[in-house]
Amino acid sequence: MAIVAYVSGHGLGHSAREVTILRDLPPEIPLFVKTAAPEWFWRAEVKRPFLLIPESFDVGCLQTDSVTVDIAATRAAWEEQNQRNEARRADEIAWLRSVNARLILTDVASFPLTLGLPSVCVANFTWADIYAEYAGFEGIVRQLEAEYAQATLLLEAGFALPMPYFPKRESVGLVARVGGNRIIPPARRGPGGRFALIYAGSWGMPFPWASLERFTGWTFYTLTPPPRPWPWNLIVLSRDTLPHEDLVASVDCVISKAGYGLVGECMAAGTPLLYGPREGFAEFAALDAALQGWNGGIRLESDAFLSAQWPLESIPPKGSVSRLPAPGAATTIETLVKLWSTH
Repeated sequence: MAIVAYVSGHGLGHSAREVTILRDLPPEIPLFVKTAAPEWFWRAEVKRPFLLIPESFDVGCLQTDSVTVDIAATRAAWEEQNQRNEARRADEIAWLRSVNARLILTDVASFPLTLGLPSVCVANFTWADIYAEYAGFEGIVRQLEAEYAQATLLLEAGFALPMPYFPKRESVGLVARVGGNRIIPPARRGPGGRFALIYAGSWGMPFPWASLERFTGWTFYTLTPPPRPWPWNLIVLSRDTLPHEDLVASVDCVISKAGYGLVGECMAAGTPLLYGPREGFAEFAALDAALQGWNGGIRLESDAFLSAQWPLESIPPKGSVSRLPAPGAATTIETLVKLWSTH
């Protein structure tokens, strides 16, 4: 009797949340993961047995960079995805039977919730919330809300939007990978006295990268090579240098968009996050409120953020920012095992 997880491939945030949960799922529970997220990420994070199937059941938002949504392209992609989902409904139900699926988990596609099995949605927002801000998406939002309403249970992760269309919910708290402060390999350290991780996301950030050399007291790390020329104090790390959550915990500051996975890692590690606004992302309001209520969130206006006018002199000393608990993964596992054993 298996659990089948349908995980959005929109960026890595949804996968980062689910690997935090699923890697500690009891090994006697067969696990299938359907996602368009990179397989290397799942293999690196989840050591228990599972079968990954590269498929997509939602669109998310199509973006031109990590902070800008192409709304017209998003609508066209959603309509195509919706047609594809409906065309394979019978095949998907037959496949679920063939693997003896007992429970569906989704983060955060709505279609899997309509396939007739007990189902759990793990989310702090859904695509219905995101699309509700887009003109002309009214019919799409109504369909999504009706599909989400078929979930057996919403496991509401920390910093959640209201999501009133779910009939039953439980709050699990923050779900985040919790890192440890480690020494970044000396050969890869730069000359600056303080260290910042720039997370540019899957779509990159339009920063004036060369201008970072004016921050003479800082060394910047990134995992995604930016356009050249690079400043002398920027070091591009390979993804296997350290686990991402350890990188977050080992620097003085993270500079990035405010996405759920990264916000959670920063809060759990007590690492300040310097971020700018995100338009077209309804979840930003909830994340921004949480960051502003924490003593490590530093929000800039869009122009200042994207032009690298960063007040790095005001970054608090390492160890002075509160570390917040992240009980969500353990609580979610307990609930999943209970549902799996009783259905």
